[in-house]
Amino acid sequence: MLKFREREKIKVRKRRGKGLLTAILVLLVLALLAVGVISLFKIRKVEITGNSFYSAREIQERIITDRYTENSLYLYLKYKYFNKEEIPFVDKIEVSLQGPGKVKIRVYEKSVIGYVTYMGSNFYFDKDGVVVESSVDVKENIPCISGVRFTSLAMYQKLAVEDDKIFSRILNITQLLKKYELSPDKIEFGTDLTLALYFGDVKVALGSSGDLENKMGRLHDIYSDLEGLSGTLHMENYTADSKFISFEKADSTE
Repeated sequence: MLKFREREKIKVRKRRGKGLLTAILVLLVLALLAVGVISLFKIRKVEITGNSFYSAREIQERIITDRYTENSLYLYLKYKYFNKEEIPFVDKIEVSLQGPGKVKIRVYEKSVIGYVTYMGSNFYFDKDGVVVESSVDVKENIPCISGVRFTSLAMYQKLAVEDDKIFSRILNITQLLKKYELSPDKIEFGTDLTLALYFGDVKVALGSSGDLENKMGRLHDIYSDLEGLSGTLHMENYTADSKFISFEKADSTE
C-alpha cells in the first residue's frame, strides 16, 4: 500500500513537471511570436495625404507618439476601432495598412475659411460660420476676417451675425483667392460691405463685390509688382475694360 502511494506521488510530480515544461514552451513561443510581430510591423514608411494646415512631418509626430504607435498593426487598429488623437483643424484621420511596415494616413481637414479675433484668441470658422477651433496661433493661408459684427461667439456654435449671407460671401471670396493663388493676411468688410484685402503693407480696395472675378484675376497679374510697396491699390471701379489702376503710396511721415 505504501509503495503504491509513492508511485502515485511520483506520477503526479512527473505530470506537474511536464505541465510546467509545456507552459514554459507555450510562453516562449508566444514571446517569440510577439517579438516577430513587433519587428515585422514596425513602421518604416509613412505616406500622408490630404494635409494642408500641417506638414506631413507635423501630422506624423502627432499620430506616431510612442513605441506602441510605432507598430503599424496597433496604429491601424487604434484608428479603426478605438480613441483617436484630437488634432485642431482636422475632422477625421484614416489609417490603412499598405504592408507590414508601411501605413497610409489620410487626413480630412475641417473646411476653415477664416478667423475672427476676440480677447486675444483667434476663432476659426467654417463655410457655415460654425466656430471649429480656437487658438492663439495664426495658421498659414487662413485670412483674418474683420468688419464682421457678431453678438455671440462659442466653440462649435455658429457666429451670431446680423446677416448669415456674409458667410456665403466670405466663402465666394476665399474660393476666388484660392483660384488666383492669392493669400491675404486680412479680409476687411466696410460698414457698407465694401471689400478690402491686406497683403503686408498694401491695402487692395475692391469696393463692392461687383466684377469680383475680373478684379481678382487682374490682381493676380500685378501682384508681384506690389512687393515692397506700402499704400493702397484702388480697384473699386475696375472692370475688364479698365486700362489703368491707381496706387496711392502711404504717407512716409506716418
